[in-house]
Amino acid sequence: MRSIKKLVAALLTAVMVSAMGAAAFAAGPLSDGKYTARQNLYKNQECTTLSMGDAAVNDMRADISISGGKATLVVHTHEIKYLGITGHLGKMEVNGVVKKPKTKTVDGVKDYYFTFTGLDASTFYEGCTITGRFTTYIGIMPMGATGYLKLTGIQ
Repeated sequence: MRSIKKLVAALLTAVMVSAMGAAAFAAGPLSDGKYTARQNLYKNQECTTLSMGDAAVNDMRADISISGGKATLVVHTHEIKYLGITGHLGKMEVNGVVKKPKTKTVDGVKDYYFTFTGLDASTFYEGCTITGRFTTYIGIMPMGATGYLKLTGIQ
């Protein structure tokens, strides 16, 4: 009975080590191509506290295009409600470049998107975090804060 437990423990250890190795390998920069990623917006660099603006991005996917060491990132957002007032992310700043959103209406729902080009492709990998300044407009009052956009589930 003890030998079976030891064998099972050894097999489980081997599986965990191989899975960790695969995860470490997958964490490298993305190669040339087109990808989508889940996106979440956090208040802190450790990505443990969601930002108020996360509601605008968390059920949409970002588009990433990599070519020749450069990346294009398109962050998709939609309107949010805060204390009964409708708002949206009105500005994003990444690497010192400020963008205002472009809009697209699909089936009567207004979506917003921000496009950043010429980004360093080596900074895009599974679980990467993009530091920027994000401004949320709720009613007529803009609220700007440094935020951390984490990209996961890249495919």
